[in-house]
Amino acid sequence: MQADLLLKNGLVFTPKGIIEADIAVNEEKIVKIAKEPNTPKSEKTIDCRGKIILPGLIDPHVHFRDPGETEKEDFYTGSCAAAAGGITLVADMPNNQPPTSTVNAFKSKVDEARSKAVVDFCLYAGCGSKNISEMVGLAGEGAIAFKTWMYLSSPYSSLLSVRDQEELIQIFTNASRLDMPIAVHAEDAEIIEQATKLLKASSRKDPLAHHESRPASAELKAVRRCLEAAKKTGATLYLLHLTTKDAVEEVKAAKSLGIKVFAETCPHYLLLTEDYILQLGAYAKINPPLRGKDDQEALWRALAEGFIDCVGSDHAPHLKSEKELGQSDIWCAPSGAPNIEVSLPLMLTKVNDGVMTLSRLVELMSTNIAKVFNLYPMRGIVCEGAIGSFTIIDLKVEYKIRADKLYTKARECMLFDGWRVKGRATHTIIRGAVAMEEGVIAGSRGLGRFTPRRLSR
Repeated sequence: MQADLLLKNGLVFTPKGIIEADIAVNEEKIVKIAKEPNTPKSEKTIDCRGKIILPGLIDPHVHFRDPGETEKEDFYTGSCAAAAGGITLVADMPNNQPPTSTVNAFKSKVDEARSKAVVDFCLYAGCGSKNISEMVGLAGEGAIAFKTWMYLSSPYSSLLSVRDQEELIQIFTNASRLDMPIAVHAEDAEIIEQATKLLKASSRKDPLAHHESRPASAELKAVRRCLEAAKKTGATLYLLHLTTKDAVEEVKAAKSLGIKVFAETCPHYLLLTEDYILQLGAYAKINPPLRGKDDQEALWRALAEGFIDCVGSDHAPHLKSEKELGQSDIWCAPSGAPNIEVSLPLMLTKVNDGVMTLSRLVELMSTNIAKVFNLYPMRGIVCEGAIGSFTIIDLKVEYKIRADKLYTKARECMLFDGWRVKGRATHTIIRGAVAMEEGVIAGSRGLGRFTPRRLSR
């Protein structure tokens, strides 16, 4: 047998630890993990000496703006940014234009992404007050999960958000019957609306006004409502971008009761505090907002203890011209920041600092995500028979993040420009094909493949 790709002389991250071995990939799957002379010849060979071969990393939370706002990001530029950052699979959110909340819109988005993507991709299906009847069809099309907001001020809010607990229970019940996770942006609408109204009445336009409009109590109340719904319906709850210590405590308690809940946080919440909005202004306007030191420390403890399961970038690209509008009036700027390209080096720096282990990073950025989305063990693990997607890293290389070198269209809005990091991806391998090599995109449009959720039953 001749393999399509052979990764030689690498340190391979396996469930049993890191071993010295070669990996052969043929017809997109791992066919051999062994040492010479027990590996086949191959069409292409990459020498991985001194590098660590990880299971392909997954970003469970991106907004590629395609279709609808492709001037900000499209599936080609977004997936190039993913590949440059060592990400082999992305899960894209449904709040584009039109929203991915009907079967027709979902099919159209799959077709659009297929023509552009450099890495593999999954799609969330949006669900809210007005499209509950679409959930069965969307699950059948291969949606990775359902996504809903507990608030959303937009022309299509009824398609992506719920108005009350009754609707939340109904969506959770349907998700449970379909054996699909339900992902929630957990911030309470009433608290946010009241706080925003008071701040605007006081003529507050400064950056901290946005922070104050979305207090920790909004996240806590929403998380409690979601956990109540999950307990009542048996649904699998995926809590997106947790930011507060009180929310973490609720998740801990729920897990101890056997409630099926998984929690995610993001690098910006782990590395930036609310002080940064004073330095960066509207560029650091994110929903939920950056929090204080106590909350940040609670997130790190929860990562170490296993109560937070996943790390996603929440890559939310916007134009510099849009963000600049918020420098004089914070309400005028959109929320979000582009992080997909720098998530891995930022987290590897923490591995090098001894704050977390490489094993925990792999769980948070690959294995656990694959399990939540029912893609494991084809993804999230290096073993024979699994998909041949890998993130190859050099833990020792040190460099400075430069926004002008990034692939995302939103590079001018990068929060971590100038940060020194240690560790990066040297190669991103997609099903045996090289998508990125030494910082240069090698994959072509269409290399990425739509990855539907595997049905459990």
